[in-house]
Amino acid sequence: MISLTPRLLPNPFTFENYEYLVNNGVLPFIRFLGNSAYITVLVIIGRLMVCALGAYGFARLQFRGRDAAFGLLLASLMIPDMLMVLPLYSAYVKAGLIDTHFPLIVPPIVANTFGTFLLRQFFMTIPKEYDEAALVDGASHFRIFVSIILPLSKPALATLAVLTFVNVWNDFFGPLVYLSDVNKFTVPVGLAFFQTQDSTQYGPLMAGATLAIIPTVLVFVFAQKYFTRGISMTGIK
Repeated sequence: MISLTPRLLPNPFTFENYEYLVNNGVLPFIRFLGNSAYITVLVIIGRLMVCALGAYGFARLQFRGRDAAFGLLLASLMIPDMLMVLPLYSAYVKAGLIDTHFPLIVPPIVANTFGTFLLRQFFMTIPKEYDEAALVDGASHFRIFVSIILPLSKPALATLAVLTFVNVWNDFFGPLVYLSDVNKFTVPVGLAFFQTQDSTQYGPLMAGATLAIIPTVLVFVFAQKYFTRGISMTGIK
């Protein structure tokens, strides 16, 4: 029931809308949640790995053209995302990847300039004496990266993970453009089922929005300490 007077608690209190989402909705809402969770987890893991490796190369290794390559990488931030939609869509059609989760997983992993920039700036705050001492002891760059840089960079990694989670979990445009099979839709697109030109099912819509926001709140609660430190860039202990 819709009321013009705001209430802190619903009256009457009922789980009817949640039961509708799970059992009798246009599609069981749990499937949308599963698709979103699957895509988000893969993107977070992949993005952390790719961005961390790229950031380590730009921050700790010396090679010809490093600064020029990093400048070119930063220049790509000026390209609007919407400008790439048509070329990417055309490429995915030719590759037969439309109506799959590939466009929602792989490109966000390998093409994230901001994540590489964020981690690179954080890695540069870690004293290079650690690297030199490890090299003297015979450690490889990969060992330095895994055993020294990553453990000291938990705040920055947590920050990138949280920002990635929010961005991917709430993405509406990507799934709307690249997916057509209802079974593959994510939560933001699934919520749109409850809004039509003629009417809006406010009960199921609000229940779905509540379920959709719970993971975001939990991520911020558990990662708050690292997230705050990562944003302030306070480096090492």
